[in-house]
Amino acid sequence: MKLLATPPDLNKIARPNWIEINLDALCNNIQFIRSQIPASTKILLPVKADSYGHGSLACSFAAKFGGADYLGVAHISEGMLLRQYGMDLPILVLGPCTPSDFAYFVEYQLTAAITDIRTAMAFDQFLGETGTECKAHLAIDTGMNRYGFDAEDFNNIRAALSLKHLKFEGMFTHLATADMPGNPKTEIQIQRFTRLVDVLEAEGLRPEICHCSSSAGTLTHPESHFDMVRPGLTLYGYNCMGAIPTTLPIKPVMKIKSTIRHVHDVKPGETVSYGGYWAAQQLTRIATIAIGYGDGYLRGEYNKGFVFIRGQLCPILGRVCMDATMVDVSHIPDVQVGETVDVVNGELDFRISMESVAEEHHTIPYEITSRVARRLYRKYYWKNRLVRWDYLKEEFGVKDFKEYPLR
Repeated sequence: MKLLATPPDLNKIARPNWIEINLDALCNNIQFIRSQIPASTKILLPVKADSYGHGSLACSFAAKFGGADYLGVAHISEGMLLRQYGMDLPILVLGPCTPSDFAYFVEYQLTAAITDIRTAMAFDQFLGETGTECKAHLAIDTGMNRYGFDAEDFNNIRAALSLKHLKFEGMFTHLATADMPGNPKTEIQIQRFTRLVDVLEAEGLRPEICHCSSSAGTLTHPESHFDMVRPGLTLYGYNCMGAIPTTLPIKPVMKIKSTIRHVHDVKPGETVSYGGYWAAQQLTRIATIAIGYGDGYLRGEYNKGFVFIRGQLCPILGRVCMDATMVDVSHIPDVQVGETVDVVNGELDFRISMESVAEEHHTIPYEITSRVARRLYRKYYWKNRLVRWDYLKEEFGVKDFKEYPLR
């Protein structure tokens, strides 16, 4: 007997867990940042690592509608994918460029980050020999000590900016301690970058787009705004300065939801989950919810953290499993299998905000969001509607995948 007359529509299958991506919130956050910077200053939205787990295609196209000027990725393949789906905003590949990337930067019209004079000269030679052109931003190391030209290496910086074929549209650095109020290193880095900008401007070599501000720099160091800002954490709606949700008028873009899959009672003395790190002191009603470290929900701490069911706080018991987490629902009458669980939702309660979950695991919100697994179904809020990707794709005018979209 055939139970399904037609192939199943995967979009209609009930999901045990999912994430909700509020693209209206993303646009709201872009407008907030716009209100904090000079009118001429551009906004770059970092969309690397699949927009830190929020979904790079959806966030990139929403950001374009919301007024972002630039997109930033870490690796060239991330920028190529956006071009292959029709994204036409400028895309800066923030990671170091290597010779094997040259042809791809040209083919997909991506902007390269140049971190040393050898690469700059090799790329310039490649462009001259092939009769092509490419934009680039010069990466400057002012104290992060990750990569880039040393800020005092004026000779090589001048040499790079004077190349014939490689067009240096921008120059940037990255602040290492901007989220640590009062740390003097931030001012030192800004001063080093400012000095370099001033020297180059006096010599007629200053690139058009100079930038160094992450979220914390944008909000607390207006002298670091220059020509463009790169506020990732704030644009995704999380507090860049602490472990509780911010009082700024920004909204979190991601919520993580689950459902109850099983309910049972645990007798006194019985333990819960791997290792038996939680033991019942009295008869306890347990709900097993469909979320675990296989979904990106961190396992590290046990007997810590909460979820919300029917608007009530439910403590996590024992260790998080790969596909399940057990919580105490003794205080919720007649709790039922199938009920929705708020796993991460900062708008509902700060105790299950992205910031609080990150604090419990001694990390930052980005690690939580970027670990979210692809098996969690994505639902999107756009123009106050909860929609699927196929509807959103049509509304944004996202093109079908094309291997070489610019030919």
